[in-house]
Amino acid sequence: MRTFVSGTPRVVLAVAGALLITGCVRRNLTIHSEPPGALILMNDEKIGMTPYSYDFEWYGAYRLTLTKDGYDRLDDTVTLRAPLYMWLPLDFVMELLPFHIRDTRTLSYTLQATRPLPTPVPPEYQQPASQASPAAATEPTPPAEAPASASTTPITPEGTDGQPR
Repeated sequence: MRTFVSGTPRVVLAVAGALLITGCVRRNLTIHSEPPGALILMNDEKIGMTPYSYDFEWYGAYRLTLTKDGYDRLDDTVTLRAPLYMWLPLDFVMELLPFHIRDTRTLSYTLQATRPLPTPVPPEYQQPASQASPAAATEPTPPAEAPASASTTPITPEGTDGQPR
């Protein structure tokens, strides 16, 4: 007794063959810097030195950091947006087409040379009064003036009018 429905093996073979010859979408990101040789950190993971090219899997936002000795660190947030043909439901169809599709993105950066720090200048040194020069010690110190609102009448234990309290 036969358990197959007429044509079932042919349909299974046709679907399997179609899946084997399908293409796919290749996503590539290339990062350049001027000067070349900068260390690349993508989402805080070291991935290589510029110029660098790699295949990425996911569209979305990435934190990118470029560092090189003698140059300022460069931080950037890059958003790789999916092209229209990778939106639902088109993405499923694009993955099954019998040819390859390449989505190539290129990022270029110019690093700025680090400016040298200025040479620190120490503040003027002032000697404490106890160690002042001998010429300064011989000069008389002017008397301190009394405030204008101060009373000139002496205060005695008896009071200001001379009578005991």
